[in-house]
Amino acid sequence: CSFASSSTLAKQIEQGAPADLFLSADQRWMDHLAGKLAIDVASRIDLLANALVIITPVDRPLALTVAKEFAFAATFSGRIAVGDPTHVPVGIYTREAFAALGWWDALSGRLAPAADARAVLKLVELGEVDAGVVYATDAKVSAAIAVAATIPSDLHSPIRYPIALTTTATPAAAAFLLHLRGDAARAVFAAAGFTAPTSIVAGTGGHGHGPLIGWLGAEEVEVLLLSLRVALASIALLALPGIALGWLLARRSFVGKSVVDALVHLPLVLPPVVTGYLLLVMFGRRGWVGVRLEAWFGLDIAFTWKGAALAAAVMAFPLMVRAVRLAIELTDREIEDAARTLGAGPLRVFLTVTLPLAAPGVLAGLVLAFARSLGEFGATITLAGNIAGESRTLPVAIYAYAQQHDGDVPLQRLVLISVLVSVLALIGSEWLSRRLARRLAA
Repeated sequence: CSFASSSTLAKQIEQGAPADLFLSADQRWMDHLAGKLAIDVASRIDLLANALVIITPVDRPLALTVAKEFAFAATFSGRIAVGDPTHVPVGIYTREAFAALGWWDALSGRLAPAADARAVLKLVELGEVDAGVVYATDAKVSAAIAVAATIPSDLHSPIRYPIALTTTATPAAAAFLLHLRGDAARAVFAAAGFTAPTSIVAGTGGHGHGPLIGWLGAEEVEVLLLSLRVALASIALLALPGIALGWLLARRSFVGKSVVDALVHLPLVLPPVVTGYLLLVMFGRRGWVGVRLEAWFGLDIAFTWKGAALAAAVMAFPLMVRAVRLAIELTDREIEDAARTLGAGPLRVFLTVTLPLAAPGVLAGLVLAFARSLGEFGATITLAGNIAGESRTLPVAIYAYAQQHDGDVPLQRLVLISVLVSVLALIGSEWLSRRLARRLAA
C-alpha cells in the first residue's frame, strides 16, 4: 500500500506508478485519472461515506449550535484549524458548510490551514487552536478532543470515497475490490466510523496542463513579497548569533565543544517536519516559551509570519555557522597576534582584523542562509501553517498549487522563480568563496 494525499497518488499513477487500486478522498482526482484513461471507469464505485464534526480540546469545550443565526466566531478568541480550503477535501467541505451557515467571512481571517484532517486533529490535541473541523472517523481515534457538534450533510457536498481499478490492475486486485464491497469489510469500516454512501457518483472529467505564460498574479506577488520578508527576517535573527558561534567554534576550545557543534548541525540531518514540531511544542500557545512570550510581550509565534521566519532561521543557521567557521579558520592567526602586540583588545582584533579578512566567507554564509530561508518548507508549514498573506511562502505555495486541479500555470511560474533564485544564490556563494581564497592567498 502507498499512503498519501489524493492528488499525490493520482499524479503518481498518471506517471506510471505501479498500482492496482486507487482509493481517493476526492472525486475530482478520480475524475482526473478517468480523463487520463488511467483507471477502469466501469469498476469505479463510491465505497465509503463520512461526516464532518467540529472538535475542541477536551479541556476547553465549546457550546454551539449549527445554525445560521448562531455566531460561532464569537464563542472563541483564537484560531480554528481546518484543512486547507484551496485543495484539501476536508477543508473544501468545511468552507462549503461554513459558507452555507454564514460563518465563513467571520472566520476566514482566523483559520489555521492544515495539510489534512489528521494534521487538524493534532493541532486541536496540542491546544494550539480553539477548535477544528475533521471527519467523524478522525474524531473517534482521539481521547484528547471533544466533539462539539456534527455538521449536517446537506450543508456541503457529499463526503464520499471513490475506489476504482487501474488500467494495469491484476485479477487479484479485482477480487480484493469485491471483498471490500462485502459485508465483512463493511463491518470493519462501520466500526471505524464510516458509513455506506447512499448512491454512486461517477465522473469522467479531467483537466489539462496550462502553459507557462502571463505575468505573476496578485496571489503570486503576495507570496514572493512575503517570502522575501520572511527570509530577510530570518537573516536578521541568525546573523549575529551565527557569526559569534562560528568564531567560537573556530577559535576556542572548551568542554562540550563537540556537543555544541552537533546541536548546531542537528537541523541539517533531522527531518524538517521534526524540527518544526519541536518548535511548535516550544513556541506554540502551550509551549513553555510560547506561553511566556504571549504573557509578557503579547507575542504570538505559531501560525504567523514570525513563526515562518523563526523556522527558516533555525533551518538556515547551520549553513551560516559552517561558512563563518570555515572562513575564520582560514584566516592567518599571525595577523591577529600582530594586532594584539600593538595593543588591540580582543573585540577590536575581531572587528578590525578577523571579520574583514573573513568577510567574503561571512557574506557567502548569509547568501546561502537567505536562499535556504526562501526554500524552507517542512518546518515552516508545521510551525506557521499555510495561511495566505501570513505564512504561505514560496515553497508552501508551490506545494499548495501542486495539489490544485487548476494550479499548473502559477505552479510552473513559482517553480521557475525558485530555481532562478537558487542558482543565483549558489553562483553568488561560489564567487564570494573564491574571493575569500584569493584574499587569503594574497
